[in-house]
Amino acid sequence: MTRTLRTLVLGAALLTLYGACSTIGDEGGEPAALPHGGTGAFRLLSTEETEIIGSLPGRAMVLRDAIDGFSVLDDSLFYATAPLIAEPPALPEDHPAGDIYWPGFEPRRVHRGEARDEGVGGFAAGPEVLAASEAWEGDEVFDPWAVRDGDTVRLYYAAEGGIGVAEASGPAGPFTKRPDPVVTDARDGAPRRPSVVRGPDGAWWMYYDAGGEIRAARSDDGLTFDPMGAISLAGLDEAEGTEIAVTNPGAMRVETPAERVLVRLYFESVRDGELEEGVSHRIYVAGSDDGITFTRFPRPVLRDQTDVRLPAPVQLDDRLTFLYVSLPFNGGPRLPTRAVSVSVAPGGFRFAAEEE
Repeated sequence: MTRTLRTLVLGAALLTLYGACSTIGDEGGEPAALPHGGTGAFRLLSTEETEIIGSLPGRAMVLRDAIDGFSVLDDSLFYATAPLIAEPPALPEDHPAGDIYWPGFEPRRVHRGEARDEGVGGFAAGPEVLAASEAWEGDEVFDPWAVRDGDTVRLYYAAEGGIGVAEASGPAGPFTKRPDPVVTDARDGAPRRPSVVRGPDGAWWMYYDAGGEIRAARSDDGLTFDPMGAISLAGLDEAEGTEIAVTNPGAMRVETPAERVLVRLYFESVRDGELEEGVSHRIYVAGSDDGITFTRFPRPVLRDQTDVRLPAPVQLDDRLTFLYVSLPFNGGPRLPTRAVSVSVAPGGFRFAAEEE
């Protein structure tokens, strides 16, 4: 008899942030908060829910190679990965805690993993689907973000010279690259971490990281993008420490019960002064009805994590959302790496086992 985790069990209601009257909403109560879109707060899935035996809570993939950047489309996880080199250099004493020391690894390439049959939220490691081949890319490609446009799957990615895109008829590929980058905005650093959604105006909106801020670009066809500048992230910030950078956006389109179309943007806040040593990394959420001006919620959405990065949201239904994130992983090679982990909102939902 096999066990699966497909039944939702309603537990204690946690905070949700989305409502019909604003882009992120007010704090909800119990039980009225539950139907409002699963904006947050999030909790890491338990090992009983993911059924990845022997892993830590939330672990969505068991992989000892370095992982940097990922996104989920349907039953596929696109992720950038690189194995340790044969004789890696020692980790420098002043290397920032939690950061991957990329000189110790081979060039990054994009792989595609498929959803595991057991549990929920987990993926098995999969084959390579994209590697550096164009002059502008340098030696590696990373930060994949996949979207579907009709019968076409587009895979956006970052490389040395900017952000590129490749297309295929399905998630498994093969992917055909556009020869030139679609975003080369490098005023304060090369653009990284593209996140693309269909915006409130029907166009494609890309949010990306450049120079410690989040910028936007707009496209009618998903292939030719016009820079829109830095987004506005207005609102209170009630977490500890001082925000010194906002990075690594992860966007999703939201269609509300009131028939509004919003962009919900999860992002990484780099903060100084919260920890005794080094900086902390927190995940926040903000909402927008025009794609450029966002209102942020004042508190992190994963409150017990101070080194959580690379948010990638997946809306499961009208009230339930998965948020894939990067957490530290020190059980692999000689150099520390990070793991793909999965959390759920509202946190009061529990995935219970079924007997078949």
